[in-house]
Amino acid sequence: MSLPMRAAIILLLALAGCPAGTTDNKAVGNNDSGGGGAGAIPECSADSECVAAGLKCCDCPTYAAAARDPAVKACGGVTCPMNSCPDNVRAACRGGACVLACKPVTCSMSCADGYVIDASGCEECACAAPAPGACSTDGDCVEARADCCGCARGGQDTAVARADAAGHDAALMCPPDPVCSGVNACAADESPACVEGACQLVKPLPAGACGRSDLPACPAGQICTLNVDDGATERGLGVCM
Repeated sequence: MSLPMRAAIILLLALAGCPAGTTDNKAVGNNDSGGGGAGAIPECSADSECVAAGLKCCDCPTYAAAARDPAVKACGGVTCPMNSCPDNVRAACRGGACVLACKPVTCSMSCADGYVIDASGCEECACAAPAPGACSTDGDCVEARADCCGCARGGQDTAVARADAAGHDAALMCPPDPVCSGVNACAADESPACVEGACQLVKPLPAGACGRSDLPACPAGQICTLNVDDGATERGLGVCM
């Protein structure tokens, strides 16, 4: 083929092809909750677009992914043996990302120390056993600095048993005048509470909190429902619904 003819063919192909940079680079299964930039494509817009998945096709769910994810589709034709995975989580779409969420559970009993929180961070309709020697009521706990600065001076705070507060502070072995940023980093909406026998800094109880013996029973027609409010769940409680 002559050089002029070859040049003409290359020119025609270039004119008929796509301009540089127009290749579709949309990512599938982007879990970047921060948006991933102006061109980020959400994973989902509804719960039905997400599925619960494990590290292997037959593993118990440990995360959620878009149903269109190639790894999820690859498991579609796999036959798994019967498993003993707890039926306590589901796939949900939150802010355009697929996440693993706890399934709501109704529970008619109250517990002295709230409900059990399992390894998934979900509540079960079972009474939690208090940790020996820790706390039994919120009044047993106090807020204390977790480091030499404490949140009031730019560090962090924690919650400890009232009886252990002095020993906790002494164990930090802080110098008389620690170097701190001086910027108040305390969370105004957190307070010390006894959660499953351990002192923790938690957010206030939501309205209608239920499940603990010292809380009011749910009104007639309502039942204590678990895993529907994060503020209640972190304290092993439910909400009347």
